[in-house]
Amino acid sequence: MKAVIYTEEKDEMRILSETKLQDDEFEMELGTDADDLPGNTKMAIVPEEVESTSHIRRIAESDASPSVNIDKTRLLSREGTLSAEDMSIKPVDGIVNLWKLKHKVCGRVFKRDPVTGEKCPVPGAIVRVFDVDVNLFWWHPYPGPWGWLYPHKPHRREEISKVATDKCGYFCLEIPYFDIDAVLRWRLRFRCMWEMLKPPTILDALDLGVKPDIRHYPELEKLPEMEIKPRPGPRPDPVSIPDPTLMLHDLEFTRAMEWKLPSGDMTSMGLRNTRTYIEMGEMLKMPKFDEVNQDIFERKALFDPMENTEMSIMEQPAFPNSIAAPQLPDDEVFMEMVGGDDKESLEAIGDIRMVKPLARLLLCWTEVVPEWKLFLDVPDIVFKVEQDIDDDGSLETIYDGSFFDVNWNLSEPTTNVQIEAWKNAICVPCGPGYKPCTKAGFVGINDIPLDHLYQDAVGYATRPNRPRQPIPHPPHVIRPSAESPFCKTLRIVGCPDYGHAVYYKVFYKYEGGPETHFTESWHVYNISAGASHHVEPDASGFYPVLTPPDNYFPYHTLMNWRSHKYPDGKYELRLALYDAAFNPIGAPLPSVKVVIDNSKPAPVDFLKLEYREGAGAWKEAALHCPIIKRNAGAHVELRVKYNVAATHLRDIHINFRGCDGYIGSGGYWHQNVADNNKVLSWTTTLPGTKHEGGYHFYLEGRSRAFNATGGLASNWYFDPLNIWRGKVLNVVILDK
Repeated sequence: MKAVIYTEEKDEMRILSETKLQDDEFEMELGTDADDLPGNTKMAIVPEEVESTSHIRRIAESDASPSVNIDKTRLLSREGTLSAEDMSIKPVDGIVNLWKLKHKVCGRVFKRDPVTGEKCPVPGAIVRVFDVDVNLFWWHPYPGPWGWLYPHKPHRREEISKVATDKCGYFCLEIPYFDIDAVLRWRLRFRCMWEMLKPPTILDALDLGVKPDIRHYPELEKLPEMEIKPRPGPRPDPVSIPDPTLMLHDLEFTRAMEWKLPSGDMTSMGLRNTRTYIEMGEMLKMPKFDEVNQDIFERKALFDPMENTEMSIMEQPAFPNSIAAPQLPDDEVFMEMVGGDDKESLEAIGDIRMVKPLARLLLCWTEVVPEWKLFLDVPDIVFKVEQDIDDDGSLETIYDGSFFDVNWNLSEPTTNVQIEAWKNAICVPCGPGYKPCTKAGFVGINDIPLDHLYQDAVGYATRPNRPRQPIPHPPHVIRPSAESPFCKTLRIVGCPDYGHAVYYKVFYKYEGGPETHFTESWHVYNISAGASHHVEPDASGFYPVLTPPDNYFPYHTLMNWRSHKYPDGKYELRLALYDAAFNPIGAPLPSVKVVIDNSKPAPVDFLKLEYREGAGAWKEAALHCPIIKRNAGAHVELRVKYNVAATHLRDIHINFRGCDGYIGSGGYWHQNVADNNKVLSWTTTLPGTKHEGGYHFYLEGRSRAFNATGGLASNWYFDPLNIWRGKVLNVVILDK
């Protein structure tokens, strides 16, 4: 333990003196003359390893802390010296065993390819964690789904931990527990406020009827237009809102609302006074998750991460890109919102007009919230990531998290922080472990070895996305071989005869045409230097052989081939080796054939829509804004004819859902490698118990192209989904 003498000046802590404690009794200097000692000086006993001022401050302010005020008047009367009887300090036993000092936090930094959506790890970056305390003005213009947070002076920002990412972008660090505890206690006090402050995930946005940023998530381009959920009850009259100095969700606030609002069912007013926070938390977990999974998409890949270190698409931020806030109210309305017309209020308004909002957040619509609200001393933990992106020896910022941007559960013993770096970050694909080369030549594409067991003579992968027959095979029967092309970014792995070759070239032929060489450039991670290394060819296409081979990660990368920038079709790749004088060396090496297909299925179209009641005759409905009228309570059969084609079709999925949720789904899986263009019909029944209103068919065509990652555990017998296209047909069902 150690004793710390400190003072607080303008909401900031200043350490005057500290000393390590060896015994129960100790002596220490004040760190300043008694005459100059501030009147609010205190002494606290804290663990010796605690260094940050914010951590010391939170411990000193806790109920369990052994701390005491230093009486300046008594100090002066004792000629600048205080004895033990002048200061009464509680025993330290109460604080030693009540809390853990550190909380382990792990995660990954990655960069997303803007074209393919692939996640590429960022190695050798410095991840910094900051403890931030800020005063906030919350502005929620009514109506609308958005709320805006504006900072209000003063605020504090202090670095509390830092660590470098490893070669695959992973990191683990420790955060002082008292900083986490401060955030947890604040969240507990303002329960729904925390739900509002969390950056909404895609699933949260869907639940509120707000469409996520489709530009950032092309996987979700199929989503129909959505309507914002209305508040569950009438908005209370402005005069019934309590004093704005009351904090949202304080007991006093809740009582004031119950007293001022009209009598009746309080849940209809949007108050959560009849539902506990725990119950609401349970509602936000698996049931809703499963419902959206089944009712909207029925595609497991959107919901389940490919590996435990990643988040599913539904868990990712719905709005990663910022947008401009609306114009603030004029001064007269602003003054009424703030609740005063004095000098301090005018200064606050002036400060707010000079700053940008910290965050754009979805409204927690189950609550009645005032349009304008002040929150004081809000604690948070934010991340900042830096990387030397220009090899000048200094770090540049590649991510700076906004307030309330913590994408991990502070209360869990393990964490999975996913940090998406900015466009300026340098990323490096993560590959398998180092294996010494025994012979020169190509050895793999991404994670899959080049072997006749996995690829055919044409260049297709033979195990992923194999054909299926309509009747399921018995478990012991293997499905026919696939013709699955490759797509997106492909890492060509090989051994360039280390120790002999100094340069190499990678040549290719497209569709049997003339041979030319690649001029791709990429980054690898220099393990000994702890920094990225840019690999690029010279003007003649020569690449340097990187040695020693176990120092550059991913190991044995001959080329990062961004195949989506090349035409689809059949390629033949060849590796050539050269000495220091650029002379060819060694015997010709075997070439490798690769089939590329980055195209989306096309067409994906509805051809015909028919309907009938009972066993009656089928009637055709228009494909543009169809309206189907039924007898109230009657079952309606609907039949759609559609066409889906792809250069390499994997399967087709179709479903029907609407205002009453999921109705039904169907699909088709290719039965042989030439089965790439289908015209099919699908029939579903809308029960008479379902309400009239808006419904829609969703049709999706899926390619069997894959990018050669994963699958090792199942020996590459698996069905990955990388490319698809969807289309929606909206239908209105009305009672006659």
